[in-house]
Amino acid sequence: MTLKTKYRLLLFSAIVSVPIVLLGISVSMSIIYEFAFKTRNKGTPFHESFAYPTMLIVFFLSLCLLAFLFSKSINSLLSKINMLNKAIRDLASNEKTPNTLKVDNEDEIGQLIQSVNMLIERTTYRELELKQQQELQKELLQKLRHDINTPLTAMRLQLFYLEDRYKEQPKLVESLNEQIQYIASLTNEFNLQSLDTIENSYVVNEEIQLAVLLETMIKKWSYLYRIHDIELIFHADDSHLIWTSNELWLQRLFDNVFQNTMKHSKATKLEVTIKEGKVYMTDNGIGFDQTHVGEGLGLKIIDDITRILNITYTLQSTGEGTFYFFSYAEYR
Repeated sequence: MTLKTKYRLLLFSAIVSVPIVLLGISVSMSIIYEFAFKTRNKGTPFHESFAYPTMLIVFFLSLCLLAFLFSKSINSLLSKINMLNKAIRDLASNEKTPNTLKVDNEDEIGQLIQSVNMLIERTTYRELELKQQQELQKELLQKLRHDINTPLTAMRLQLFYLEDRYKEQPKLVESLNEQIQYIASLTNEFNLQSLDTIENSYVVNEEIQLAVLLETMIKKWSYLYRIHDIELIFHADDSHLIWTSNELWLQRLFDNVFQNTMKHSKATKLEVTIKEGKVYMTDNGIGFDQTHVGEGLGLKIIDDITRILNITYTLQSTGEGTFYFFSYAEYR
């Protein structure tokens, strides 16, 4: 029922119910007085008896009750508007992104809530994606700067010992020092242009809670999956599973699965399960020819990351869907 129809019915009910209630009370009070109290009051007419002011009091109370009942609907609408206002303000602030709102009805307010939920999910996706990329770039840049500055420091020390031998050429030593300093300065302004390969990357391992990691990623991808009408289902049978690995590269690994399913599978459902120390990701799409696996960049990245992180990776694809299976070699 639309909001317009709902409040038309509410207005019609208010117009009709007031005279009906008043008439019903008047007739009821008259009948009760006629049969129960008139003889006791020596035939006093109804409008001159105590029943008449009583009826007026009942009129007033009934009108207050009707006003209260009708105001409940208005209060419900106002509470939803206030909830939407708060959610949008929280989303616009620099605080934590709000959770999606519950949709109770399919009226205009319900559709507005759904639109706000899509905005929340999109913002969450963008923020988590940006944060992940920034952390990944920061980690790689720090290691790259360290690797560059280490030989530069060694070169400075070597120049220090060579200064005595090249006293007659101080400008040469000075020029070499300037070039070394220039290279060091460049590393501080270095902008990583591509993250598509990890063959030469360093991996720092830490304890990762798989349930928390995947739950965060599903929250990030839910917006895009909803747009593509793909259902995301998450089961954490082993909610305390911990892998000693690298969180950023694990995120990138699973990101490629989410992306492949969304872009190529034509699936309507992706199910992610943590069970018995392993991660299962299954979609119900059209599958693909596994003899041409090497042609897909996403699958190549998955293969590279699993090899670097020492993760056992199995891929099965048929016309009924695609199955990804990940297990950590050092899991106990």
